[in-house]
Amino acid sequence: MFSLSAQTPRKDSGADGLSIKYLKIGDTIPRALWDLKLDVVGHPNGTQAISLRDYKTKKLIILDFWATWCSSCIAAFPGLYKLQNDLGDQVKVLSVTYQDRAAIEKFINKSEFIRSQGLKNTFSSVVGDKLLTKYFEKSGIPFTVCIDNRGVVRSLSEPSELNAPSLRQMIRDTNAVPVAAQVIEFKRPLLGPYYDNKIHNYYYSTLLPYGRGISQASVFNVNSLRGYKQLVVPNLNVFMQYAVALQHSSNYSPGIARIPSRCILEVNDPDSIVNKLSIIQHFWEYTYESVSPIAYEDKAIYRKMERDLNFYLGMTGSYQKRNVNCLVIRVADHRKLIINKESTQSPIVILNGLVESDGTANGKFLQKAENDYKHVKNAIIGIEVKYIPNLFNRRKIATLPFILDETGISDQVSITLPDNINDLEQLKQAFAAQGLTLSLEKRNMIMLVLREDGYQGDNTKLKLTRYGYIPASGKEDTR
Repeated sequence: MFSLSAQTPRKDSGADGLSIKYLKIGDTIPRALWDLKLDVVGHPNGTQAISLRDYKTKKLIILDFWATWCSSCIAAFPGLYKLQNDLGDQVKVLSVTYQDRAAIEKFINKSEFIRSQGLKNTFSSVVGDKLLTKYFEKSGIPFTVCIDNRGVVRSLSEPSELNAPSLRQMIRDTNAVPVAAQVIEFKRPLLGPYYDNKIHNYYYSTLLPYGRGISQASVFNVNSLRGYKQLVVPNLNVFMQYAVALQHSSNYSPGIARIPSRCILEVNDPDSIVNKLSIIQHFWEYTYESVSPIAYEDKAIYRKMERDLNFYLGMTGSYQKRNVNCLVIRVADHRKLIINKESTQSPIVILNGLVESDGTANGKFLQKAENDYKHVKNAIIGIEVKYIPNLFNRRKIATLPFILDETGISDQVSITLPDNINDLEQLKQAFAAQGLTLSLEKRNMIMLVLREDGYQGDNTKLKLTRYGYIPASGKEDTR
């Protein structure tokens, strides 16, 4: 009943047990999908079930796959609804989630983002979807599908790839493909089309600019038939590119490329780099690819990537032990610790009066803190001490030196944080009130260091930014 012919097979099956195949741009959706009953929440008329056919008068239907725990999905809603408004009655946005009715009703009623964006009375979503999602190959969510009123798939992309000019072009020209399809897999060399089909065993490496619609998942393909190994590291910033290239180097420490307080950028004009990172989208993000003979060892391929990055970017990357500032948590007074050893409640993190989780699997989204915490601006409630460093280090809620736990305890604690979490003195006072000390100390830590060719600065004077340590002029910054 829900089977059709398309190019890419899938293991999932439809309601009839037959194989469902991925739809690609240019394919037509099965006729049965037009009349498939879809449960919906938030419909302006109070309707609880709809079908795609209800919107066949629209020139385009945008299916927007999302979930409440996906912050990127939620952040895309205003842009999608603006497109719907800008194009009048020509476009309909249909958000689609696998989550149940209760979860989405809760989201609409409690999401602070939905309220602040003026979408509470206009946002609606298909709920409990088990079938629509199976027709479209995607690396994750958010993910959008544009279908025209003939049932032809016109685009497969992230929401950020959609804009009014592209949608208008789709409407004017039924053959137009103005939105590049999302690249999920790298099944052949990216530059393969630039080589003559008669040329075999061609090998190369390249660093390409950020590419729209390309997945961020790195791949390492071994093609025994054609005799090559292909490494693709797509759309990652320079720190992450080096982290991939240096994974076989000495002092390699996985994961620290994502932690600003474990990265050092030694360049002659650091303020310019930081400024560009702040205002230019995808600045310093690249796609690296190499195609090498199959006989090459994997380590040799990554070492070549390191050399290529050095050449293309004019710098070197390495993992080094450096004496840097750290914040060390210790216990000062056990009597002040607010501990609940019997608590089974999930930890609560309150930032700017908003909590991102109420402890349920389907309730993770920004909402106002309630009950005992409704007047609290920033706090961590019921979190094990050993997890406090990750909260600050990896989630980047403040620009602070790397935090270490040396309390020796695993109990849950609750700490009311200052309004300005970046104020180190206020933060120390907040920890002290809980019976903990937060001490600024020098420690030898493994750091990911990127150094520009010809750098002449003083690597002992550094200041911490949201992107990592950079050279500081004058007295060393305590951050």
